[in-house]
Amino acid sequence: MSRLREKISLERGLTKLAAFQCRHYKKVIVATLVLTVFLGYGATGLRFQGDLEKEMPQDLPVFVLQDKIASEFRGEEYLVVAVCLDRETGAKDLPHDIRDPRVVASVVELHERLEAESSIEKVVSVAPLFQGEGGVPPDLEGVKKRLASASGSGAESFFNDDFSIMLVYVSPLAGLSEEKVRAVTEMIQNDVDAITKPAGVKYKITGVAPLIIELLRLMREDMKFTTAVAAAIIFGLLALLERSFSKGFLVFLPLIFGITWTFGTMGFLGIPISISTVMIGAVIIGLGVEYGIFMVSRYYEERWGKSGRGRKEGKERKEEKEGKEGKAGKSSREALRVAVTNIGASTFGSAATTIAAFLALTLSVMPMIQHLGQSLALGIFFCWIAAVLVNPCFIVFEERLEVEARELAGWLSGRLGAVRKSGGEEK
Repeated sequence: MSRLREKISLERGLTKLAAFQCRHYKKVIVATLVLTVFLGYGATGLRFQGDLEKEMPQDLPVFVLQDKIASEFRGEEYLVVAVCLDRETGAKDLPHDIRDPRVVASVVELHERLEAESSIEKVVSVAPLFQGEGGVPPDLEGVKKRLASASGSGAESFFNDDFSIMLVYVSPLAGLSEEKVRAVTEMIQNDVDAITKPAGVKYKITGVAPLIIELLRLMREDMKFTTAVAAAIIFGLLALLERSFSKGFLVFLPLIFGITWTFGTMGFLGIPISISTVMIGAVIIGLGVEYGIFMVSRYYEERWGKSGRGRKEGKERKEEKEGKEGKAGKSSREALRVAVTNIGASTFGSAATTIAAFLALTLSVMPMIQHLGQSLALGIFFCWIAAVLVNPCFIVFEERLEVEARELAGWLSGRLGAVRKSGGEEK
């Protein structure tokens, strides 16, 4: 009995909503566009999280201990310049050992350039062993002896086992945020390009921070690509199934608002895009499209009858514009009331249960799972709101705009006919 009362109460509210939408559809459209612009601005602050450690439950004892050990023993975070032998090149007189004097000399030059940069706090490499008196020995054996004499300095840790790779560690002064890592990486690359490099040797910039930056780039590209592909496919199918570009767009419109509002809200609330949430755009489009389909289809079914949307001529155009009931179906006002009341009430249960299921994910101890549940729940909520509260106003606006366009076309046709007729009489 209580459920019946709730349903009746919901339908009464939706009936009043339909009457308001029919009277003030222009105001609702303007308010919707203003809200969309505001939340679209919020989407510009959407944050991408590529560090998986920050998506783990930081308050659990095992992660607290891991953070403590990392802060005590790991030390500074470094970018790494890997100096590698290029065995695939066909040039002659190439270094076959990364300890070749020519390679060591280039590393010394790079070390000195990096130390001179104001944004670099520390550079760690074998270069200090070859600076000062004597410099770099002229042959490989001399380099080996120099390194052997400094065995207690940890010089061997800069080389791999087969001496094909030598490492240079660079610690930025300003930390390892995304923007700063990009700037420091570009600066290091400029210094690498400026030094004298022997043939057959490659200089690659790597490290944890550059890997995270690359992961963030891939996440951005994947999110844009998957969302755009899903949107294009679904819009094409809607236009094909509805046999009308305008009707297909009306069905698709709640998805545009839903996606924009979701990303904007995530930006304002600080919910990041991570590996677990990078696909939410495509998921929201796939799950939220049904609300628009039901609303638009039911409206036109009530408006024009089950045979689909028809075209009217003569006096019935005036009935369309005024919202009066014509021969094919109900008036615009009555069709909107039936569609919003029935479809709004029936889809409310579907949306509520889907949102509840996604909100259950927020009970997880994993932040990435929590963010997934929050973002999907927001997406479904906004798609339903857009389909029930906003889309009917655009349906009424599109119908009356179409009527006015047909009236204008008829008036122009009549004027042209009158001009032709008067021209024929003059002849």
